[in-house]
Amino acid sequence: MLYDGHENAGNKGVLKITTTQNESQSVTVHLCGQLTGEYVPELEKALDPESASRIALDMTNVTFVDRKAMEFLCGVKSRITIENVPSYVMRWIEQEFRCGSSQQK
Repeated sequence: MLYDGHENAGNKGVLKITTTQNESQSVTVHLCGQLTGEYVPELEKALDPESASRIALDMTNVTFVDRKAMEFLCGVKSRITIENVPSYVMRWIEQEFRCGSSQQK
């Protein structure tokens, strides 16, 4: 699936979400592009826990993550595996977890 957000003009990024499934009912959701808050609802659908026994999120090709998307990642990291996380995103997740700031909202 390819999402370009809403019908807004300008420098909005695009996020490509693709899903692969193997024989063991394991699903990997691959992201490519800019992960921003506007894509969180679509990503939530792709990460539906009823779709597989094990879900992984592959962030190899993610070029940008905004605050709303980061809060989402902090919330789901306990139930899915997040793979190939860019280093700045991993540091941000760790900092959010330590401070607990994303849970205060």
